[in-house]
Amino acid sequence: MQYPYVSIFPDGIDERTYFCDVDLKGQTVMDAYQKLIEAKQYTDANNFLSQQNKVHHYSADLMNYLEAKIKNTQEYILSWEKYSPHHLSNAEPNINVNEFWI
Repeated sequence: MQYPYVSIFPDGIDERTYFCDVDLKGQTVMDAYQKLIEAKQYTDANNFLSQQNKVHHYSADLMNYLEAKIKNTQEYILSWEKYSPHHLSNAEPNINVNEFWI
């Protein structure tokens, strides 16, 4: 499963991926994957699973995808204008509830 490394947040909601046990259709894929792991061919095993659409797995691809989503969310939140409830002035300002005039 190839994961997109770009999140569409905040313009939309990213598609969800559901993880579950492997069903009978994915068993042959997992058997081949286990053989690669037992042979200590970890890169080949990751590449093999990344090309499969039947099996969603916890891999470097998923971790990179999650990292990209977190980074995009952080950038979005940091772009917000900072709010200060304090108003410093010599004349009485027009303030809202829970704001302060100094």
